Amino acid sequence: MQVAVIGAGYVGLVTGAGLAYLGHNVRLGERDSDKLKTLSAGQVPFFEAGLDRLLSEGIENKLISFYADNQEAVEGARVVFLALPTPPDEDGSADTSYIEDALEEIGPRLKPGTVVVLKSTVPVGSVARFQADLDGLGVDATVISNPEFLREGSAVGDFLHPDRIVIGTRSQEAAEVMLELYQALQAPVVVTDPPSSEMIKYASNAYLATRITFANAIANLCESVGADVKDVLLGMGYDRRVGFHFLNPGPGYGGSCFPKDTRALVAIADEAGYDFSLLRGVIEVNELQRHRVVDKVRAAI
Repeated sequence: MQVAVIGAGYVGLVTGAGLAYLGHNVRLGERDSDKLKTLSAGQVPFFEAGLDRLLSEGIENKLISFYADNQEAVEGARVVFLALPTPPDEDGSADTSYIEDALEEIGPRLKPGTVVVLKSTVPVGSVARFQADLDGLGVDATVISNPEFLREGSAVGDFLHPDRIVIGTRSQEAAEVMLELYQALQAPVVVTDPPSSEMIKYASNAYLATRITFANAIANLCESVGADVKDVLLGMGYDRRVGFHFLNPGPGYGGSCFPKDTRALVAIADEAGYDFSLLRGVIEVNELQRHRVVDKVRAAI
């Protein structure tokens, strides 16, 4: 299948190289000329285990090509992935201006019936909003949600062996196109409406962040009452309803997704008129945990 990926950052590059590995023809659009030269030489500008091999194989097999012009990148594509940044605004909500600009740019060059896939993490309701934008431009394309669940350091494995594939669309035709695209991956597929798909990404990250914060809160309490947190969490983890994942106490959650997505979900709740006090508490405890660790270092010194 002819596929275009706009944005050769972390998510876009893993997605593009992974789809090429599955046998699709991938056209990567990237405006950063220095990054484009690096990628064209088969080199990855950041470390991700196995990604350099996938990229080199895709180039050697002529399944990956690179374009500095996004309009040129989407020429003839059946599916167009948007893997662009959605950085947080001051209130924590996601800034979707990069996606808006890209849609305005590539809209006139999309062939009729193109499936436009939001790979970026976007606020609930974005599919409907961007669909209206394309409709306003007179573009015959279907916007859908297909959130990514890639972990830094194991992204290639996460793409090739996903826990699940989430497709958010009300179009049966678009859903069938995506099922064909991912056919080679043996994974459960959740086909749902766009708002539910958009929420799945936020809810998943918020829940994992909550588990980390809970483990830290229990560790702090154990320290106060003289309990051994390692044994406490071990005893909890053997319960199949609980499990061991994301129950490791430490300085708190971080990375590129958890802080951004938890704040964005609170902003989404605020806009909907719901006081998400539970998640606000998670964010607050996580911030306090960092100070607690610094205090421990000071005391040790």
